[in-house]
Amino acid sequence: MPVDYDAQAFTPLRTAIYMATARYFFGSLFAVMNRLEFSGRENLPEGPVIFVSNHLSNWDPPLVSRVVDRPISYLAKKELYSDKFFKNLVRFYGAISIDRDKPEVSTFKAVRGMLKAGWSLGMFIEGTRNKTPGVLGKPHHGPAYFAKANRLPIVPVGIVGTNVTRGKVYAKIGKPIMPTDDLEATTWEIMQSLSELTGFSLPERSS
Repeated sequence: MPVDYDAQAFTPLRTAIYMATARYFFGSLFAVMNRLEFSGRENLPEGPVIFVSNHLSNWDPPLVSRVVDRPISYLAKKELYSDKFFKNLVRFYGAISIDRDKPEVSTFKAVRGMLKAGWSLGMFIEGTRNKTPGVLGKPHHGPAYFAKANRLPIVPVGIVGTNVTRGKVYAKIGKPIMPTDDLEATTWEIMQSLSELTGFSLPERSS
């Protein structure tokens, strides 16, 4: 499946629409429905970064965008594009499709173009929503790889509570992590940070 995204999503006008939606629509929604509390913006470096979060619900992408107050393009698994309405919605807001089994070269080109436009990349290190309470899911090396390939810092964002309807939600932005050639080591450095930010335990590490 060829990469699916809308290059026009990264223009100044669409960027302004994205930020207005994150700040005013989702900002108000999370404040009223979830009494959102967040911290750590002082840890944000200048310029594009790779935002990496744990994943509890479908509300996580707009939540992270609201918390960090920056435009973020998320890598969305190709299976999500089977619904036409959802496909058009996420394309409008800058999502880039990815085949997790066999990433396309065009996906990496799209990511570079998006970063050049000043956006950041958003990824969920567990790959899918984690339904095990209090424990992070097993990680994937994708965030470490994309950070290394684009020479960008990784900023972990720990999320708690988005999987509970109308429950209180917390989000904490961690300190930047610089990628290394050792993807495994970088991946577990991210996981350690997310564990500290959320209070969730680490999963078992494969030997």
